[in-house]
Amino acid sequence: MRAVLAVYFTVLVLFLILPLIFLVPISLTESQFLEFPPQTLSLRWYSAFFDDPTWINAALLSFRVGIGATFISLTVGTLAAIALVRAEFFGKTALTAIFIAPLILPTVILALALYIVFLRFRLVDNVLALTAAHSVVAIPYVVMLVSGSLRRFDITLERAARVLGASPIKAFMLVTLPYLVPSMFAASILAFFASFDELIITLFVSGGAQTLPVRIWNDLGLKIDPTVPAVAVMLTLLSVSGMGIGELIRRRNERRYNTITSAEV
Repeated sequence: MRAVLAVYFTVLVLFLILPLIFLVPISLTESQFLEFPPQTLSLRWYSAFFDDPTWINAALLSFRVGIGATFISLTVGTLAAIALVRAEFFGKTALTAIFIAPLILPTVILALALYIVFLRFRLVDNVLALTAAHSVVAIPYVVMLVSGSLRRFDITLERAARVLGASPIKAFMLVTLPYLVPSMFAASILAFFASFDELIITLFVSGGAQTLPVRIWNDLGLKIDPTVPAVAVMLTLLSVSGMGIGELIRRRNERRYNTITSAEV
C-alpha cells in the first residue's frame, strides 16, 4: 500500500511541476520563437523584460495593487479571525462561510458581481477599487491561517497576563499577537500572491489598466513572445521563495512556542 501511495504521489508531483521544468529552458532560448530544447541558451528575453517600459509598468502596478490588497486583507482578515474564533454570536457559521466563499465561488461570477457594483458607482478603471477587489480574494487566506493559529494558541497564557494586571487589549498585544505574527506574515505572502496572480477580476474591473497577468494574457492573444516564459519563470521563483520563507517562519515560531509550553509544563 505504501508503495502504491509513493508512486501515486510521485506521478502527481511530476504532473504538477513538469510544465515548470519545461518552461525554464524555453525561457532561455535565443530564438524569437518558442522552442524546446533550445538550440542556443541566452538571457535575451529576461533582458527584454527589463528593457520594455510596458512590462515594467505592468509589474509595478501589480506590486502596488498587491501590496494594497495585502494590507487590506491582513487587517480585515485578522480582525475577522479573532472574532470568529474568540466570540460567540448569532450567524457565526454563516459569516465564516461568507469569508471563505471567494475560494469556493467561480472567479468569473465574483468578477462579474464586482464589475456590476463598480460600474454602478463609477469605480471601473480605478486603482483603489481594483485593490479592494483583489483584497476580496485574498482575505480568505488570512482568515484561515490566523484562525488556525488562534485555535492552537494556549489561551491560559493570555489569562495569566490578565491575572497579573494586564488589560484585555494589552494582554492580547503582548502575549497573543507575537504568537500570531509569523502566521500573519505567511498569510500576507499568500494574500499578496493571490492578488499578484489575479487575472479574471482584473480583466473585469481594471478598465484597461494592465497588471502583469493582464499583460501576459494580452501578449498570448496577439503573438507567442518568448518574453512570456521568462516572466513566468521569474514569477514562479518569486512565488516559491516568498511562500517558502513564510512557511519556514511560521513553523519555526510554532516549534519555539511548543518548546516554551513544554518547558513550562
